[in-house]
Amino acid sequence: MLSTIFIVFVVVILCLGLIIVATSKASEATSVFALMILLIAAVIFGAAILNEEDKSEVVNKGEYYSTKCQLIETNNDNGLFQSNTNKLKCGDVIENVTVSDYKEAIEAYQNSNVQMNKLN
Repeated sequence: MLSTIFIVFVVVILCLGLIIVATSKASEATSVFALMILLIAAVIFGAAILNEEDKSEVVNKGEYYSTKCQLIETNNDNGLFQSNTNKLKCGDVIENVTVSDYKEAIEAYQNSNVQMNKLN
């Protein structure tokens, strides 16, 4: 699950890198190379930060699905070009969640509970 912020971040960094390379002279190749390495490191660092935020969102969804929702139907076939879904009843609302997203969220929530129990 890539967030929109991450995609924009990568595009901006790549554009800045291309501008620097295009405007640099041949004699400045080492400084441009060093700057490109710094830009790549910034992209990797940004991806790591955004990935941590995504993990906490997945755990929160797993907690929501486990505690507030009831699984009504599993593995509903939606045709050839769409993912199968699980139907959940969350309060008065019916939610359709892809099977893979549901499993990922539930497993993340269960793993976070296991880690919390080990710490206690």
